Amino acid sequence: MKQSLLVYDGSNSLFRVAVTAVTRRADGVVAVRWDADPIQAFLEAQFDGRPFAFILIEDDSVHVGAETVGQVLSRLGLADPLVSGLKRSYAAWGASVGRLLHGRTVADIDGTFPLSAEAAAHLTELRQVREIPVQEASAEEP
Repeated sequence: MKQSLLVYDGSNSLFRVAVTAVTRRADGVVAVRWDADPIQAFLEAQFDGRPFAFILIEDDSVHVGAETVGQVLSRLGLADPLVSGLKRSYAAWGASVGRLLHGRTVADIDGTFPLSAEAAAHLTELRQVREIPVQEASAEEP
């Protein structure tokens, strides 16, 4: 299995801490901030746009939204009923939480998509990331 990339909003300290905890427990998962230039190029190639979303790039698949939540929690070894419940919660509350915590609406895109050849070309640089930039904080952060 290739290194999996977890794309998250690194501008919020709560999410930096949560993603740090997840990546420490999930082997082979490296977090990359959504606003990183290589991620923006990847998103443009994969989706013909730059959707603001929680994304897991795993092998030749791109999981988005609730599907990312499910994949990550399953990798952590959580029970299937709990994973299903948290996926449903994300689907129901993700947009509201996005506006409240991120100050923007999460893209209305969810599911698992095949990795496009154009997007795959951007992954070499991204898979060389070794740590989450936890200490970095956006100047816009309250």
